[in-house]
Amino acid sequence: MTAAAPSTPTRVATRTPRAGRLTEVRASVWADIAVFAVLAFIALLGFGPAFGQLGYLVAAIGGLVVGSAVATAGVLLRWPMVVTVLVGIGAYFVFGTAFALPGEGILGVVPTLTSLGDLATGAVFGWSDAVTLRAPLEAPPYLAVVPFAATLVVSLACVSLAMRMPSDGRHATLRAALLVSGPTLLFLAAILLGTRDAYLAGIRGVAFAAIALGWLGWRIRSSKRSIAPDPGLTWRTIAGSAVVVLVAVVAGGALGTFASPSASSRLVVRDAVQPPFNPLDYPAPLAGFRKYTNQLQKTKLFTATNLPSGSLIRLATMDSYNGIVWSVTGPGEQTDGSGSFELLGSTIPTPPLFTPGAKTTSKFSVLGYDNVWLPELGYTDELQFDSHPGDADPRDTVRVNAATGTTAVTSGVTRGLTYTVQATAQKIPNDKALKNVPVAKVGMPSITNVPDVIATKAEQYAGGSASAIQKLRNIERSLKKLGYLSHGRASDPVPSRAGEGADRMNDLLQKTPMVGDQEQYTSAFALMARHLGYPVRIVMGFKSHSDGKGTVTFTGNDVTAWDEVAFQGVGWVPFFPTPTKTDAPKDQTVKPKLQPQPQVRQPPNTPPKADDLLTPVKTKDNKPPQDKHAFVLPAWAYYVIGTVLLIALAIFVPMAVIALLKKRRRLRRARGPGDRRAAGAWDELVDGFGELGYAVPKVATRRQTAASLEMQSAEQGIPLEAGALSGLAADADAAVFDGSDVSEERSTQLWHGVEQTLASVYASAGWLRRRLASFRFFRRRTSSSRSGGAGARLPGSRAAAPDASPSGSTA
Repeated sequence: MTAAAPSTPTRVATRTPRAGRLTEVRASVWADIAVFAVLAFIALLGFGPAFGQLGYLVAAIGGLVVGSAVATAGVLLRWPMVVTVLVGIGAYFVFGTAFALPGEGILGVVPTLTSLGDLATGAVFGWSDAVTLRAPLEAPPYLAVVPFAATLVVSLACVSLAMRMPSDGRHATLRAALLVSGPTLLFLAAILLGTRDAYLAGIRGVAFAAIALGWLGWRIRSSKRSIAPDPGLTWRTIAGSAVVVLVAVVAGGALGTFASPSASSRLVVRDAVQPPFNPLDYPAPLAGFRKYTNQLQKTKLFTATNLPSGSLIRLATMDSYNGIVWSVTGPGEQTDGSGSFELLGSTIPTPPLFTPGAKTTSKFSVLGYDNVWLPELGYTDELQFDSHPGDADPRDTVRVNAATGTTAVTSGVTRGLTYTVQATAQKIPNDKALKNVPVAKVGMPSITNVPDVIATKAEQYAGGSASAIQKLRNIERSLKKLGYLSHGRASDPVPSRAGEGADRMNDLLQKTPMVGDQEQYTSAFALMARHLGYPVRIVMGFKSHSDGKGTVTFTGNDVTAWDEVAFQGVGWVPFFPTPTKTDAPKDQTVKPKLQPQPQVRQPPNTPPKADDLLTPVKTKDNKPPQDKHAFVLPAWAYYVIGTVLLIALAIFVPMAVIALLKKRRRLRRARGPGDRRAAGAWDELVDGFGELGYAVPKVATRRQTAASLEMQSAEQGIPLEAGALSGLAADADAAVFDGSDVSEERSTQLWHGVEQTLASVYASAGWLRRRLASFRFFRRRTSSSRSGGAGARLPGSRAAAPDASPSGSTA
């Protein structure tokens, strides 16, 4: 009979159920993904200035959800990375209609051929269009695909890699770094694709940096931690970190708001891809005023329909003066003034300082007008080009300034161009309503080479009125009463020299009679208003003399100019300082005498001809030289320095305060009778262990507390001399209960043992645990306060056994 062969154990292949795979994903991985979602949300808020309303958030958050869901499914179902990417592309087209293009889908959810086509177009061409079209990006519709595609790709890549990497050791740190890099790319993309007006830049930047750096630091330290903390240590650490982050965000956001650099230093891709319109590349508009009044006096320039009676057509707005001409401010000097022109979108935003009045829709047809400035009516809401000459589409070259209500077409406004303008007029209150209204606080460009006569005449004409509107009206009435109108034509009663330079202002205000036209009077009014500290600008345009019915034809004789002053909460109020009187006395006309002015090139001293008084055209203003040796920090350096300082304050200020409280606690416990000092030494020991993260029993004798602390030290691998704590507990009980007078040497020896024990435990606890202990402060009731101190103890009495006394109590 043969013995049966021993059975060989067979390995049975098992497959983890799907529910089991979900549990394989560690809690730390889910925590990392949660931090990734928060950072991504902070980053995608930066798309706000470029995409306008909050609709982009639906697309962006939808991309996060879809990308993260596909990545999670790929890990749980054990898909290869290639399959996960293909499923992500399919999810992009399936869910893209609902999140990014609901207006093109059936019931806003089901994809259509149009929505699928825009999803494909937006993924390829949306990025380039986002930096060439005017913000806010409302058209074409496929631009909404940009935030959806960006967040989907980032979440799919980051979450897939994070969930596939091991969750312990150095891989945990690498996984956290990958999860932070994705939102960082989104943050940079939002900056580069955005506009010069950032959305809560200080708060978002500090919050992003604080959360990202804090989480990376946590992950790096947790991967190297060798000591297991007590159960409550993790949550208390997270709570403390949250407080530090909150303080850094609030303080850093406030500091970033006040200390952030100007918007002009912000790097925007749209400025590099599509350079901003620079009005200094074109002739100063007001300098060509006499061309319209003399050469184009009877030339039909353009027509307009449906104009209100007495309408003003705006061409250009000027607020910069250099002693020679008034000009439109360059975009490098002021980002929100007369030179801030942007690409045309589907709609034009409302001016920042504006009170809406009547709305008008008018159609313009260009005849003999040829310039870069587009004639418009009021502040434009919508602009549509009906036809244009040649192959150049003006929609590609039009630039709009919503703050001044002016538009420029860099390809030129020439014969054959027709367009429709829907505009809103500025509502102008009467002088009584403006009596107590101050002027608005508006940043204005600097003016230079202003003649001294401006200051003298400004004070003289303004009078002693207290209100701004009354002073401005006094200047307006003075110029109209003392002056005479002359365009320098041969038919005018007296000659009038063109120009608005410093020498021409001297002639206007010092010679008798005062003679000029809108070019001179608006310049004098603007310089006087600026001398008084009022924000003022000059507008050049045309004035309609029809009753508002039918089609109105404008000629060069209709050209005009006026001044506008900004009032708080109202808008830009117009002033018309040009007189209407033309009968200036000839015999009192004094031949202009040149007076030297500093830094102004004087014209040759030759008698002006009546028919040859054209204003020289300024092609480009020279900017003042900049100091090449001046050191200017880049914009990002302010945020980095501010963030580092705030985080340092948030960390070290609480640590210093707690250190002072601990020192004060120790000094109080080390004073008094000997038994009280001995009890205070034990309390200091117990509080030190509690601050280190030990679970200190709330109700226990000193020896029971010592046994609990020794057991926890052994479990956590912290070396502690056997019976060290029990010996200190016995010494403290003896000092309190043996009925003898405790000498200073005896209490000092007990304090020395406590300090040595705490030093040994702190040295073995590790760096992270010591740092956390420096942020904790325990304050137990002292032994003497519970028992009444030494006076409550009878000499020689042993009424209570030492083991019966609770920890930290003498009775």
